Amino acid sequence: MSKQNSLQGVSTGMRRGGSGGGGGQERGQGGIRFGNAPSMRPAGMSLADEEAMEERVLAGSGNTDKRVRHQHDQEVFHALLRHHDQIQRELTQIPDGIRSLTTSANPEIVRLLHDHVPAMHHRLEENFGLRFWDPAFPEIFAQREKVRMVVTLVPTGVLVEETSDDPNAVTLIQAHGAVVSLFVRRGFAQAQESSPLPDNYQRVLGA
Repeated sequence: MSKQNSLQGVSTGMRRGGSGGGGGQERGQGGIRFGNAPSMRPAGMSLADEEAMEERVLAGSGNTDKRVRHQHDQEVFHALLRHHDQIQRELTQIPDGIRSLTTSANPEIVRLLHDHVPAMHHRLEENFGLRFWDPAFPEIFAQREKVRMVVTLVPTGVLVEETSDDPNAVTLIQAHGAVVSLFVRRGFAQAQESSPLPDNYQRVLGA
């Protein structure tokens, strides 16, 4: 994979310096609230179950920094979901994948986007998974070596081009792009739902 970042200091500075705590606290400008939101899990899975799953994965990684990174990534994601109505997203399907432009008029939300998108790209590169209960996300990580992702930070947000030479991976990329657009449109209401795989997608993991 390759990554092109303009305004690199924006995302790097926040990811290194903004990690950690603060459930529900107000931070930064623009009234952006950080902290975990309740019920961010599928029906039938308790908070204890979800936390135990994440702890097992993080404990097995052999990298103590990942726990702090994961907490920070989750807080940024939740802040974006909470303020989804201030985010605009244009999604275009191209023959080998997708092109998306995600923007905001709020500079604080732009800063969050500059943090979140490169962080998710980095997690994909290193196979640092998330949303293990959601079918589309483990599949994306399982297909990561077939995915090319170029992330460009722009003054108002993030431009992403995600492509593959494998038609099955292209189907998955396009489905995942549509789910991210639903996150932007519906916020937490969508994030609490699973992301169904397209009927014409062939799983690489067990059902």
